[in-house]
Amino acid sequence: MRPALLYRRHVASSLRRAYTARTEPPPPRQTRRPEPVNSTSPVAKSSSANKSPAAPPSSLAPWIFGALAAGLGFYSLQLYLAASKPYHNTRIADLAAQKDVAERYDYTATNFDSEVGLSELLMGVNGLRKKLARKCHGDVLEVSCGTGRNLGYYDIEGKDAKVESLGFIDISPQMVEVCQQKWAALFGNKMAQQKLKPGLKLRFMTGSALGDMPMAPSGKKYATIIQTMGLCSTASPAELVENMARHLDTSNPDSRILLLEHGRSYLPWLNRVLDNSAEKHAELHVCWFNREIGELVEKAALQSGLEVVSERRHHLGTTWVFELKPTEDAVKKAQAGLPPVATPQTNEREQEGWLSKLGWK
Repeated sequence: MRPALLYRRHVASSLRRAYTARTEPPPPRQTRRPEPVNSTSPVAKSSSANKSPAAPPSSLAPWIFGALAAGLGFYSLQLYLAASKPYHNTRIADLAAQKDVAERYDYTATNFDSEVGLSELLMGVNGLRKKLARKCHGDVLEVSCGTGRNLGYYDIEGKDAKVESLGFIDISPQMVEVCQQKWAALFGNKMAQQKLKPGLKLRFMTGSALGDMPMAPSGKKYATIIQTMGLCSTASPAELVENMARHLDTSNPDSRILLLEHGRSYLPWLNRVLDNSAEKHAELHVCWFNREIGELVEKAALQSGLEVVSERRHHLGTTWVFELKPTEDAVKKAQAGLPPVATPQTNEREQEGWLSKLGWK
């Protein structure tokens, strides 16, 4: 076959195929409808979801609890050793055997708050201070005020505040100075002063609470005398209570003496611990914490025409809280202008039972 003839046939065939492609409709597109999702059928998770979660960082809780347990165990061991140690001074609980360490306050005033602050916070002593200070009313005198650890708790803000005047007295000038500085830090700015009760009278005094103390600004005796942790620091605790009674307005049946003190426990083994460490503790913190405070306060109240309204004990009996008031006989004599005379009192408190060991009457 000739080449020319082959070329014509090839061209004609190509034209015919091209024409057919233009005129014929395209084949229908095959579309796939999505299948409905069955909520009950499991859904395959992504590869990232299938990965196991990362291991959490190691917790510090076991280490913390372990350290606390070790500290508690060490402390318990020290208590046991102290309780089992024989007395090195069998008369250490007697007042006659306890030397006067009050002068050491002159050297410990600057660091006193930092030395006792943490222990009082952990033991809840600050709450006891606040509860006692909130009971103060009228002309108030804080005896053995120290560094003023009760300053922030008195009811002295607002026109309806119960405190009319507030006086602080301590035998240590350094302690009184720290107390004044603390007052300036708490109430020295103008905004804080505006919150104070209008006409509130404030005084800081240096002097012995065993002697004559200034009268209230009104010229009368005090409606409330408060002392916290003072009977453990003086060489004459009973005389100190009696002197507070002499400066109390006993003509007012609402007058009160409020005390927060350290003292002996009702547990023999704990008293052994206190006795064995009493001398060292007194040298460091100017506090004989092994005294029979309850007996001292009751005898002083009996001699001063006072009665114990309430007595509470905390921390296994080593922290004592007292509220004293004038007896009815003392009130009548004071109102009649007669000198107070000690009269026997009937102890109406219940016999000590297991509740008394928890601090309840």
